[in-house]
Amino acid sequence: MSQELNQELAGGFNGGGGSLGFATGSTCSSSGTFRAFNKYMETIIVLAAGDVFPPFCDGKKTTWYALTASSKSGFESVRVEAGTI
Repeated sequence: MSQELNQELAGGFNGGGGSLGFATGSTCSSSGTFRAFNKYMETIIVLAAGDVFPPFCDGKKTTWYALTASSKSGFESVRVEAGTI
C-alpha cells in the first residue's frame, strides 16, 4: 500500500488517531466512505446516514473504518514544452 494511501486511511483505523470501527449490522450515523479488509482484499463503500453496514464481500461479518479526506487528493496539470521530456 502506498504511503499516501496509508496516510489517507490512518484517520479511520482503530488506534490510528481516528474513530473506532463500525460492525456489520450497525447503523451508519453520518454519511461517508468506509473501508473493510481481510488477509486477501479490501473493500471501500459509500454509505449515507441511516444505512446499515453490510457484511464484507465474502459474506462474513467485518468491521468498517471511516476514511478521512486527504489534502493530497486531486489533480494538478503540468504544462511541458514539446520535445523537453
